[in-house]
Amino acid sequence: MDHNATTPPLPEVVEAVCEALRTAYGNPSSGHRQGEPARRLLRRARERLQGYLGTPDEQFIFTGSGTEANNLALRSLARHGSCIITNAIEHSSILSCATRLQDEGLPTKVITATSEGEVDLCVLRQQLLAHRHAAVSIQWINNETGVIQPIREITALAREHGALLHIDAAQAIGKIDTNVIGDLDPDFLSLTAHKFNGPAGVGALYARQTALIDPLCIGGGQQDGWHAGTENTAGIAGMQRALELRYNKHHEAIAHMAELRDIFEKTVLDRCSWVRINGNRDKRVCNTSNLCFEGIDGQALVGRLDTLGIYCSQSSACTTGRPEPSHVLRAMGLSEAQAYASVRFSFGVTNTHQEAELAATIVAAEAEHLKRIFA
Repeated sequence: MDHNATTPPLPEVVEAVCEALRTAYGNPSSGHRQGEPARRLLRRARERLQGYLGTPDEQFIFTGSGTEANNLALRSLARHGSCIITNAIEHSSILSCATRLQDEGLPTKVITATSEGEVDLCVLRQQLLAHRHAAVSIQWINNETGVIQPIREITALAREHGALLHIDAAQAIGKIDTNVIGDLDPDFLSLTAHKFNGPAGVGALYARQTALIDPLCIGGGQQDGWHAGTENTAGIAGMQRALELRYNKHHEAIAHMAELRDIFEKTVLDRCSWVRINGNRDKRVCNTSNLCFEGIDGQALVGRLDTLGIYCSQSSACTTGRPEPSHVLRAMGLSEAQAYASVRFSFGVTNTHQEAELAATIVAAEAEHLKRIFA
């Protein structure tokens, strides 16, 4: 129940990776024929990305992760924007990179979120008015609460004020209708394969204008000089296959994950009426449930569930042996105790209805047990 952290690669994806290792192991930068299968693989992967995501062109830069794609996007935005504007509930790869850029002298504004876990559009407008030619970086779907941001409104505000825009779509690909990307036309959009049953260690960054790119890695001419280093062709093959499998049954996948989440939440909330959902429950992605078990220690619940084969997360970094309270939930106005009492459950296409029902029964029982202890 932790698919927002990572997903198991599907058997067809594993086979695609193995096939690429067997037949496309050559260096795509080589001038001889051995590199041709790898070059074809990269071209085909870019074509598939464009087709499934609806981008205007095939300008995708392959990276080693979503974090790497986010860093490449922010570093590039910093070169052209007068200020980086982002949100307090962003992924740590964005917030940490923004902090580093600020330390290097670039103005950075981290705006507030609402109690529902959404970007505060009024504050965003104010910052865009105050900083001409800024650059905005926003996560489409929050990885902890699953709240879907008002991306059309954010895009319109950025365009109205002449700002550059980066969308972190790591949690959106394969879970919502992303054909709107062509309409949004962001300057950058990042994704990572292991969030939709592809292999870990491969991501991509879409760039509307390659002239905006400030390469993180230099030293070779790979990917037209945008990102040096020999491409992970096997991982890219796996990402392409995972995209094909997801988008061939996109609506069925979304409906299946939504059913799992709803079954799980109904059982838990019916048995534990004191538990509440964090974030706007009507604007969430299909697979994510972030629950506040107020009055108990969420870390204790996660630990007990782990021993019973139920894997979930508090989505918080470990610093001194105890997880810090979620920065996302704290930015939404939850107290430290409420953030510590919150746990994220996230479902995937490989989960079954039986698993969702069993997990919910066990979670409710363990929560009730801990409630009595902590009371």
